[in-house]
Amino acid sequence: MTDIYSFTEEEKETINYLKQIVTIKYGSCKNFKFKKEKYIIQKKIYKTVILYAPQSFNENTVEAYILKNKDIIYKLAYHCFYPKKTKIPHDKILYLGRLYNFKLKPEIHNTYNIDEENLIIYAGKNLLNRENLIKFYHKQASYIFPARVSMCAEKIKLNIKAVKTGVFKTYWGSCGAGIIKLNERLVLSPLNTIDSIIYHELAHILVPNHSKEFYTVLEKIYPSYYKDHIWLTLFMPAEYPPKTVE
Repeated sequence: MTDIYSFTEEEKETINYLKQIVTIKYGSCKNFKFKKEKYIIQKKIYKTVILYAPQSFNENTVEAYILKNKDIIYKLAYHCFYPKKTKIPHDKILYLGRLYNFKLKPEIHNTYNIDEENLIIYAGKNLLNRENLIKFYHKQASYIFPARVSMCAEKIKLNIKAVKTGVFKTYWGSCGAGIIKLNERLVLSPLNTIDSIIYHELAHILVPNHSKEFYTVLEKIYPSYYKDHIWLTLFMPAEYPPKTVE
């Protein structure tokens, strides 16, 4: 079969991202079919989304199908477990989902200058040192998270009493009595991923459980929840601060 679909650069980028989420298997099936399956790597159990595709379909056709069904893929991947793919070079800093270079600038003492365009973080102390890096993450989380919560809550007209941050082992966020707690580790992830956790907690103010009604409300107030949340599954380092490699 010849290629009958042409993709924009943005669509190609989306397809490449989706291919990190879904595994494609060609076989004797007559139609496309999605399925969740478990597999084991080095005694660890993972769960992934499989797309079974007819053997007669070429890659171009399969990619078009993946792109068309991207929202289904994001939703299916929720609660799946994938091997971590993030590898951080020893001279880089993971911050808000991007890898930054570090440059020492002693004259600015305990403050930080972040050049988002050129991906450089200037600091008065060596941020490649674990203790200094933790302080950097803590400080950034302490002002980014309350600002994002305020913005998200305002959009759906909810009042929040306070925002607290900490390093929690078992959850990304929680809420109660008008107080939202967010895991400091989220500062490693993109802003949209942070927002997905915030809206999850805001939805709990409206529906205090994980029922079907809760997810209906969550999808209504934040339609891209599953797409933005998947970054945590695919790329969030297991360690905090994240380990680096040579």
